[in-house]
Amino acid sequence: MPDLLDNILEDIETIPPLPEVAAQVLQMTNDPDVSAAELNQVISRDEALTANLLKLCNSAFYGLPRVISSVTQAIMYLGFQTVRNMVLSTTMDDVYTRQDVSAYNYSPEGLSEHSFATAVAAQVISRKLRPGLADTAFTAGLLHDVGKIVLAKYVQEQKAELVEKSGSSHITQAAEQEILGLNHAQVGSKIGDKWNFPQELILAIGYHHHPEEADGRPLLAVITYLANLVVLRLGIGLADGPFEGTISEYCIESTGYSEEEMEGLCEEIKNAVDSVNEPNEAS
Repeated sequence: MPDLLDNILEDIETIPPLPEVAAQVLQMTNDPDVSAAELNQVISRDEALTANLLKLCNSAFYGLPRVISSVTQAIMYLGFQTVRNMVLSTTMDDVYTRQDVSAYNYSPEGLSEHSFATAVAAQVISRKLRPGLADTAFTAGLLHDVGKIVLAKYVQEQKAELVEKSGSSHITQAAEQEILGLNHAQVGSKIGDKWNFPQELILAIGYHHHPEEADGRPLLAVITYLANLVVLRLGIGLADGPFEGTISEYCIESTGYSEEEMEGLCEEIKNAVDSVNEPNEAS
């Protein structure tokens, strides 16, 4: 166990930084003095990133009144924070799909699909509970399982034991903790710290399974928990199909969502996720 834990910690330390464009965009969108032209200059240097960003802009999810044909227009219509989330989504899609995370029973691009759907879900939920938190909630949802990119190879090596301890092919956080010495949420929070994410985001990643344990019990952590639960129930990205997790009493008390309301919420979020892949009628 000590050797295994040491290896995991070393992998966290040596994880590559965020790609340069994404890191620059994150920094710039937190600077009130940065202009749309400056942000456009950085993003437009990456042709693939620009193309993906414009595709997202022109999806039914955003429902803009006109076709968006430039990064500057995207910033003008959607704002710095939404464009930042688009850049981060494209960047993390590349990070997630480069890793073999099949040990967690994801489909081939499942981690990326699950993470993006959780981001959309977190944004939808946040707009109902605290609209001002919606952009940050999207980021938290997108990154909640980032720790799995480090743990995946160790899960593969110890899979039989982890499945036995979990009681199913859905590897639990408790099983990871007992057998690997760290769980994916803890690893994710360490990656968030290494990538200089704000503390609220690190807490949401680190406690997205147990938000009641987070310091100050921030709403962002419980929103991320609920978003993840909904997407698991929808089975998005999962090789084995939907996973029926039980909503916690703490989540019910914190958000007002009861088990009776989950079916409606799942349907709303499924429609929102589907709309990302549909062209906007204005397009």
